[in-house]
Amino acid sequence: MNKILTFAFVGAFVTGSISAGEVLEDVVEKTFPLDPSGTLSLRSIDGIVEIVGTDSREVTIFATKKAFSPERLNAIAIRIDARSDAISIETTSPPEPSHHFMDRSGTVEYSINLPQTARIARVELPNGELVINGMRGASITASLGTGQLVTQNCFCDQIVHVKQGTLNVFFDWSETRPISIDAAIADGNALARIPTDASFQLHAVAKQGNVWSDFTQSRKQGDASEINEVIGDAPATKLNVRADDGNIHISEVIW
Repeated sequence: MNKILTFAFVGAFVTGSISAGEVLEDVVEKTFPLDPSGTLSLRSIDGIVEIVGTDSREVTIFATKKAFSPERLNAIAIRIDARSDAISIETTSPPEPSHHFMDRSGTVEYSINLPQTARIARVELPNGELVINGMRGASITASLGTGQLVTQNCFCDQIVHVKQGTLNVFFDWSETRPISIDAAIADGNALARIPTDASFQLHAVAKQGNVWSDFTQSRKQGDASEINEVIGDAPATKLNVRADDGNIHISEVIW
């Protein structure tokens, strides 16, 4: 049986002479072994999350906590449960101040390297920027409240959702591995960048907006715009993109 190790990091920032508006930082760096088919789960607070797939059999976590006061900085907690088959990261934000004009600061910037064949079971970010690059595991499940979400060269099943902002799914080259991508944004624009030689089944719907593609024509019905076409021969990839209130662009990458 794998032993579960729990690490709780609560910054112990020593207060000195702090000028008004200065951003205080506390950095956490940890490395854990992870099976190539293991899983990663992350729940963050406002900030930045960058996840990169590597050839390593380890997970390396760099986390930078930021706030305007030592009290707010120390109140940000990062808890990591590490096993050989799963890594779970939970981030706790400082409590909301009782008065409107009190300090409400507190963000975390994560930079995580993990085996590219691992499964990203869950990534949740309320507000900020979420980037996932170079994954080849079973699947990715990620959600963002407000901001920008990008997946790049992730040849695996993807379920990626954004409430408000921008949603980008990028591929710099094509492969024959069968994958399914479900990308949805409630309020904002979505962009998929696909190599010109790719074969894929495309279903893109903008309920209140426009869909346009470098590969084929869209059709308009009322306020909605839609493309439902097979691009290329023997498509291995299914690309579903939805925008409730915004536009969708399927862009052709030509090298």
